[in-house]
Amino acid sequence: MNFKLNKKISQVILAILAVLAILSWTAVFASGDNELHIYFYDVGQGDAIYIRTPAGQDILIDGGPDSTILAKLGQDMPFYDRKIELVINTHPHADHITGLIEVLKRYEVDQILSTGVEHSTATFGKWKDTIQEKNILVKIAQVGQKIKLGQASMYVLYPRDRLAGKEVKDLNNTSVVSRLIYGRNSALFTGDVEIEVEQDLLSSLVHLKSDILKVGHQGSKTSTSKTFLEVVDPGYAIISVGENKYGHPSEEILERLKNTKLFRTDLDGDVECVLDGRGISCQGN
Repeated sequence: MNFKLNKKISQVILAILAVLAILSWTAVFASGDNELHIYFYDVGQGDAIYIRTPAGQDILIDGGPDSTILAKLGQDMPFYDRKIELVINTHPHADHITGLIEVLKRYEVDQILSTGVEHSTATFGKWKDTIQEKNILVKIAQVGQKIKLGQASMYVLYPRDRLAGKEVKDLNNTSVVSRLIYGRNSALFTGDVEIEVEQDLLSSLVHLKSDILKVGHQGSKTSTSKTFLEVVDPGYAIISVGENKYGHPSEEILERLKNTKLFRTDLDGDVECVLDGRGISCQGN
């Protein structure tokens, strides 16, 4: 009898220890490391940026031109986390929005931030249909908005006008421009805005100086003007680009960025930047 009792007690103790081990292991994942991680993914000719905050929040800015983003998120999001707190679609061109459709289908997305601008393509139609099917909250981006992300904050710097429901010829210049602040660290995400919008940002006197710059429009010479770059004054610049027929990135822009630590997703693969609020380190694959 004592042997059976001792055996039962041992089994109960082992079960409790196993549960505690699982809870403790999960807690290690959930607690984070007080570092904010930004991943600029190699998704070909397009943009896909994943941010994970120290509080364990997930933000995705654009999704690239196909479903490659799913494999990328699978590598870097914890396996138990199927929720993305915020998806930002800078503008509805296919190289930014296509992958997001697949993300909406496979992850629980709390809310979407977009300009609400219209676009007459089948891909954009699927995007709108999927949002409706999943009943996801959509907020319209406009300058002045602040998104609180635990100890980090994201500020919307552009667009200035309300574009929801409008058809606009130049979609690049409707891109959501946002700036992320974490402690003394900062990152500027420019979508595909061109020099015209850069000039608008400069004249609006918003704070642009940032440690990290997501270079506009795959490094096209229509973006990243000399004056804009001087004001942003980044320590790191990342060009999201793949094989293309447009000549991206431009030799002119590469020359302009020669004094900045530059990464290109076509050459360096996925680029990860780690911010601890005081310093930054970035590396490619």
